[in-house]
Amino acid sequence: MSARAKSLCSYIFPAMGGLFVTYLYNVVDGIFVGQGTGPAALGAVNIGVPFITFVVAVAAMFPMGGATVVAIRIGRGDKEGANHAFMTAITLTALLSAVLMIIGMTFSQQIVDISGAYKLSDTMRKMSADYLFYYSAFSIPMLMSTCLSVFVRNDGSPTLSFVGMCTGAIANIFLDWLFIFPLGMGIIGAAVASGLGQIFSVIILLLHFVKKKGQLRIQPFKIDFSLIKKICKRGIPEAVSQLTTPVTALCYNLMLAGLTGDIGVSAYSVLSFIYSLANAVLSGVAQGLQPLWGNCYGKQDTNGMNWFFRCGIMVNLILSLFIYGILFSFGEPVICIFNNDNNLVQTAAVALPMFSLSFVPMALNLIFTAFLFSSKRTAQANMVAVSRGIVIKAAAIFCMPVLFGSKAIWAAPLAAELFTLILAIGLSKMTKLVYK
Repeated sequence: MSARAKSLCSYIFPAMGGLFVTYLYNVVDGIFVGQGTGPAALGAVNIGVPFITFVVAVAAMFPMGGATVVAIRIGRGDKEGANHAFMTAITLTALLSAVLMIIGMTFSQQIVDISGAYKLSDTMRKMSADYLFYYSAFSIPMLMSTCLSVFVRNDGSPTLSFVGMCTGAIANIFLDWLFIFPLGMGIIGAAVASGLGQIFSVIILLLHFVKKKGQLRIQPFKIDFSLIKKICKRGIPEAVSQLTTPVTALCYNLMLAGLTGDIGVSAYSVLSFIYSLANAVLSGVAQGLQPLWGNCYGKQDTNGMNWFFRCGIMVNLILSLFIYGILFSFGEPVICIFNNDNNLVQTAAVALPMFSLSFVPMALNLIFTAFLFSSKRTAQANMVAVSRGIVIKAAAIFCMPVLFGSKAIWAAPLAAELFTLILAIGLSKMTKLVYK
């Protein structure tokens, strides 16, 4: 195996696994809540998903933007500058998570109402507010675990990054079982279990810096507003790209709450959990490639940049087709993992084949976006990310049922991803790789 191939495997698999585990927290909550509390609670968890994933997406701007700056500076041999970017990014993440914790706990009821809860039953509305309140209480460890995992991975310890996230996931699974079944805490127990699991992840990830294993150090630093601007600029495409999850969930919740009520929202909850895991795997490949592209860019290694890009496209294409094949062949058994209610299973099973087909163009769009912003083509990366994550996706979800009937709502993500893919290919061919 060549040195490039070894680097590819050592970065994309831990990144893919780490991000998969990050999203697994909500999915495990969904499984235990669906099996232990019922379809209404499953829908209630989904009502909180737009805000929770919005928080994760916005906070991703700092570690991913910071990681890009760190990788380029390390490629240039600027260790001090790389550490300054690292400290700036984790400080910004900590401050933002504190603000979002206060907002989520103070306005939990208002937030879920904006997400469509006001159109649902009083039971589901109250449960969704309770879930969001307790989940928001753990915003700091939730966002810091994601941030630290990125830097631990990029600082030469991808395995520890993965182990840290897995430790939190295992703790979450055990605590979900304990709080929901023996202790009967219901949806509140699921939220608390997720938060405690994230604390375990943070403890494991901090060992990398305590033992001084890599080049990055937790140490005093000076505020540099030009560096903050640079980190935000590099991280915005990743944040916008991840916004596709909360935007999709919010639009679907609003439309389905009016069209089909509780059962439609509960059915979409299952699809949303499946989508989040697929997105995690495919985004993980793109995130794993980011430090490799950054190092190549810092060294002005065009051949290396293009080689990793081609590998990313091929890996994500294969993974997306594999995921779609599994869901197409075993759709109902996968749905039954969450809940066995006949109405829910039938509604979700009808929607899943068309809904999951969007994973294929989505996989390619994620690679294009990450490659463009890693090579400092930020404007082009932003155009692709905004198209995919916000504008086109929302327009498709709201317009397709009106134009083609209610069932067309499940084809909206596919239409949006295909349109974005055409845009991404066009932008990448129109712009050349320039070293700045």
